[in-house]
Amino acid sequence: MPTNPYKIPEVKGNKQSVRMWFEFYKFCLMDKDFKKQVKECADFYKEWGDIRDLKFDDWWREKKYLFGLSQVEEIKTIKKYPNTLNVGIPLNQPISKTIQQIRQLVGDKQTERLVELGIDVSKVKSKSNVSFSKFEVTRGVEIRGSTLYQIQLMYGIWLDLGKPAINTDFCIKVVDRISNRKRAKWIPYLLQIEPQEIRGKLEYSEEQLRQVRRYINKGEKICQSVCKGTFPGRNNL
Repeated sequence: MPTNPYKIPEVKGNKQSVRMWFEFYKFCLMDKDFKKQVKECADFYKEWGDIRDLKFDDWWREKKYLFGLSQVEEIKTIKKYPNTLNVGIPLNQPISKTIQQIRQLVGDKQTERLVELGIDVSKVKSKSNVSFSKFEVTRGVEIRGSTLYQIQLMYGIWLDLGKPAINTDFCIKVVDRISNRKRAKWIPYLLQIEPQEIRGKLEYSEEQLRQVRRYINKGEKICQSVCKGTFPGRNNL
């Protein structure tokens, strides 16, 4: 059964956010216009290694410890993430007592971790608002995964084509590339209204082209943020 061309895939969760961060950093590495910025942020990304010829899933298996967990989950084996606390929870005691004990244990561990990072605990208003790791998505920014994913794909195609003018010809190539992939065949939301024939030539509307240009511009701004060590940055997506 063919994939619904109007159904944009849902993109959510910490791993998928890191996947897009990974792809945008790759864009920075391949774009000569970011050569200076890439050099300046090389130390920040040193722990990532050389990712230019790597696939995300292969890289993730080795480097996921840098990002830790983003939500409470049951673990089958001990995971030594720097910002994760492994605990054993007895199932035969009241939940209220367990929550009280966990609150105390997590609070103590947060304090210990802040001290390790050289942060003055007395000046911290809320431990939960402190970044415990340099590799965290931008705090306080709503990440609309599907939108960000479409920006990533369009921007990547734009770079691959040599940064062409954003016109109907470019949009047709975007639709062709995305909808003809081996998996996840769909049409970007902005281009689901097909181009209309005008004076014997197919044309996307000016509004569609304007929105696609906006997405490309957003992609460039995200790359700028990535070169500063943040993802996706304070960008209005």
